Amino acid sequence: MNERNTFTQKLLIDSGIKENLRILDVGCGTGEVSFLIQELMAGTGEIVGIDINEAAIAGAQKTADEKQLTNVRFMTLPMDAAAEKLGTFDAIVGRRILMYLPDPFQAIKDLANCLKPNGRMIFQESDAAGAGTLAEKFPLHTQAQQWVWETVAHEQGNIHIGSEMYSLFTKAGLTVKDVRAEAVLQTAETGSDLAWLLQMMAGRIIQTGAATKTDLESINEEALLKEMHQAQAVFLRDINFGICGEK
Repeated sequence: MNERNTFTQKLLIDSGIKENLRILDVGCGTGEVSFLIQELMAGTGEIVGIDINEAAIAGAQKTADEKQLTNVRFMTLPMDAAAEKLGTFDAIVGRRILMYLPDPFQAIKDLANCLKPNGRMIFQESDAAGAGTLAEKFPLHTQAQQWVWETVAHEQGNIHIGSEMYSLFTKAGLTVKDVRAEAVLQTAETGSDLAWLLQMMAGRIIQTGAATKTDLESINEEALLKEMHQAQAVFLRDINFGICGEK
């Protein structure tokens, strides 16, 4: 399992994801979380992944077909249409979705209509809390981190949604069963994913004006690794927040 799924898996297990449930994965993208849930449920139950990105949905369905999974399906559908089109679910999950929504509170209320009585809503979000820590030891890491968060903010993303989820869930009438946070720490041993992330987000970063192509080319994996070894310290990448609410 890749490192970024470790927090997700523990959150899902602790939130009661088990065999024979009907689960909705919102903003599923290419289906990474859906396939993780499929493994946790050992091929039982039903998983429906929805997203408004048609290309991502096509990719997810292709993967499901290649794996010959009969209990996982994907469809292009906005979240506010889920209750009408798909009925009710034992659980709703989402990862790094709320931060990009114009009205996450309304989205949570709409999704609650898709939950069966005592059904659970489980979200994981990233938060910029702690960004810039030890900037003097990690100038390149901090600059890359800043470009990423500036881009998300320019795109109207909420870079502090993680710490706000508890209030959103309680205001929406859900009973919070679990809320947690975990720092994502990087060291010389773990390496840094920031060069990869800058490459993945390059078009978005340049478009929003957070950095230029030349700026991005000045930070590469080799330079980040050298800085990490020289710093002999821990870099705080971001904070993972997880929450489970019950209807």
